[in-house]
Amino acid sequence: MTTLRILTLIAGVSALTACASPPYSKSGVDREVAMADYQDCYSLGSLDHYTPESRASINKTTRACMKARGYQENCSFPWW
Repeated sequence: MTTLRILTLIAGVSALTACASPPYSKSGVDREVAMADYQDCYSLGSLDHYTPESRASINKTTRACMKARGYQENCSFPWW
C-alpha cells in the first residue's frame, strides 16, 4: 500500500511539473523567455477579451499570438 501511495505521489508531482512550464516551445529559446512571451500574449488576449465590442476568446487570441511569434504548442516532460 505504501508503494502505491509513493507511485501516485510521484506521478502527480511529475504531471504538475510538466505543466508548470509554458505550454509552448520554440527551438533556441529558454524557459524564461518562453514564459515572458506567453505572459505577454495572454495579457493581450485578456485585453482583447474584455474590450466591450470584441469579446474574443482569451485562449484563441493567446494561441494566435504565440504562433505568430514562432512557438508550437506542447506540454513537455523534460526528463523523458
